[in-house]
This record gives sequence, C-alpha cells and structure tokens, in this order.
Amino acid sequence: MEQQDSVGGRVAVWAQWVLLVAYLLGSLGVLLFAVAQTGDAGALLDPGLERLGDPKDSLPDSVWNPLAWLLGISRVVAMLVVVVAPVALLLGLVAVAGSRRVGDRKVFRWSLAGTAAWLLVLVVALTPYGRQMTTWLLD
Repeated sequence: MEQQDSVGGRVAVWAQWVLLVAYLLGSLGVLLFAVAQTGDAGALLDPGLERLGDPKDSLPDSVWNPLAWLLGISRVVAMLVVVVAPVALLLGLVAVAGSRRVGDRKVFRWSLAGTAAWLLVLVVALTPYGRQMTTWLLD
C-alpha cells in the first residue's frame, strides 16, 4: 500500500505548532521580559501585578518595532489560552485521525506530539499557576 500525503493534516500540524510558539512567546516571553525589567526572579513562580507590574509596561512600545507586534499578538493568544487550546486540540485530533486514515506517518507523529503539547498547556492553564499567569496577562 502506497503512502498518501495528508495535506489537511499538514495544515493542521502547522497551525498547532504556530499557535504553540505564539502561546509560549506571549506567556513565557512576556513573563521573562517583565522579570528582567524588575529584577525579581522569584516572580517567575508567582507572576502578578504587585511583583511585576502591568505586563504591557515590560514590552517594547514602538509601533514600528516588529518585536512589539510579535509579542503583542502572541500575548493575545496567551490571554485566550482557554479558547485557543481546545481549538488546537481539536485540530490535532482531526489531523491524527486523517493522517492515520491515509497512512501519513510523519503527519501522524507531528500531530500527535502537537496534540500532547496542547493538552499539557491546557492542563497547566487550568492550574492555579496558569490562572494566575492568565490573570496577570489580562491586566
């Protein structure tokens, strides 16, 4: 049996991984910027307004700075993690099923890995630390 390509699965895998990178930049990237600005390394485990201040204050603020746009858009993904994660999980499950059906092993492995990563992100987002991080990002 000849292996077929799963084009839809590849698009879903790319979407999953792009959203994951955006989430990590928007949450951990912004957190690291804020920690570096305040010098409070303990805030990595306890992010909040009282320790780090407003997350927007730690980001570059020039409209012409591409890093400001990248981190700003990524921060929106991180703030909406409870909406984005289920969508990414659904994309992953569809890609897993479709790639398994057509026999595209590469897409199957990558979509399975992406789905597992998003499941981990969702679990962490629902913990007290994840809720604290999301609350801080929303301020």
